[in-house]
Order: sequence, then C-alpha cells, then structure tokens
Amino acid sequence: MKDWEVVSTYTLEQAVSDGILVRVGRCLSRKTETPVVFTSNLFDSGGYKDATKRISLVCLGLESLKKPDAEDDGYKKLRVLEPDKIWVIEDGSCITFMRPEDY
Repeated sequence: MKDWEVVSTYTLEQAVSDGILVRVGRCLSRKTETPVVFTSNLFDSGGYKDATKRISLVCLGLESLKKPDAEDDGYKKLRVLEPDKIWVIEDGSCITFMRPEDY
C-alpha cells in the first residue's frame, strides 16, 4: 500500500476566521480541552445565538457522544441529534454541531 502525502489542510482557526465555524466553548474530553464549534449555518439559522438554547444542545450532544455506537471507528464519532436537522461529530480535534448538509 502506498503512503499518501497530505498536500494541504484547512485548520480549525482558518474555518473560524473564514466564518464557516463559530466557536461556542470548550469541554474536557479525554483529559484535554476540546473546542466546541457550530457551523455558521446551524448557529445562524437555528437560533443558537441564544445561550440557553445553545447550552441545551451542547449538553445533549455531549451526552450522546458518551454512548458507544457500532459505527465509531476509534477516530471519529457521529451522532444524529435530530434526524435531517442536527448532527454532532467528535473527530479528535474538536466537537462540531452541524446541519447534515454542512457535512
């Protein structure tokens, strides 16, 4: 098997700077601080500027990520919080809340 060389990466900081992602906080995950972000699409269209609504969704997402799933691959976890509306992904670098079309 051939090793593949990474040509470029799009960092979390670049995505935040470009307005694709919105930082909403951080949590302690696996003994390290993990950024929590929303896609700007979900943040703006879902009314998550409201802190109470945002915190409620983050808590729901974190609880969902704690539960094992057969499709977890050891690197990435994806949970459907609301079918066809809201997903959460933990990929080792951050926890991202998004609409399915943002994936």
